[in-house]
Amino acid sequence: MNKLKVLIGLFLLISFFQPLTVSAAKGHLVAIGDSIPYGYNLTGDNKMPPKEAFPYLIGNEKGLEVTNLGIPGLTSSELLQAVNTNKVFRDTLKDADYVIVYIGGNDLLNVVKKNGGLKNIKIEEVAPVVRDLIFNVYATILAINKLTDGQILVYNIYNPYPAAGAKLNTPLRYINKQYASLIEVLSHFTDVDLVNAYQAFKGHPEYILSKDVHPTIKGQQVLAGIGMKKLHHR
Repeated sequence: MNKLKVLIGLFLLISFFQPLTVSAAKGHLVAIGDSIPYGYNLTGDNKMPPKEAFPYLIGNEKGLEVTNLGIPGLTSSELLQAVNTNKVFRDTLKDADYVIVYIGGNDLLNVVKKNGGLKNIKIEEVAPVVRDLIFNVYATILAINKLTDGQILVYNIYNPYPAAGAKLNTPLRYINKQYASLIEVLSHFTDVDLVNAYQAFKGHPEYILSKDVHPTIKGQQVLAGIGMKKLHHR
């Protein structure tokens, strides 16, 4: 995909000028996904992942080296392509002791944008997106598992529009049920755990930036906290 090539190229350009790795000695945590692990809109320019992004908060607390490969706007199909074919992703994941995966929000947001807002969304339009998302997450986890023996932490999706109520909560509950079932199956033959961002953010609109869909600093701290509870000691 041309979009993915541009995004990867931008990431490589950013990395050239200022590496996104925080040095430590107790292991290597790699974050992949979209703008949530990237820490989008926590700073004014969004030129590179900020230190307040939750992968760095985990790394600082646990003494881990952190490499943040989050790319704003990335979809689940683009992440799967990157894990399967991009040298930066693949080489970095091979070195990982822990892998954070946060993906899927853009798959849904693209449907919302296509339909001109939440009120026009129909479940029959969401269903194939959910199907593809779950398959992509499944395939991504298997691809990561082939590259590393590290623990994989898969975050499910919080509600980015809490004011929308049941209109978005209904498909999100369905999606996150599928996430839970998928991780349960995969946990029998991969080192993977589910991190429940949906439940952690439920009832807390203050975790999301005003007139935005991205976490506040407090929201990033919450994502870090629920992730750390799932980390295995190595």
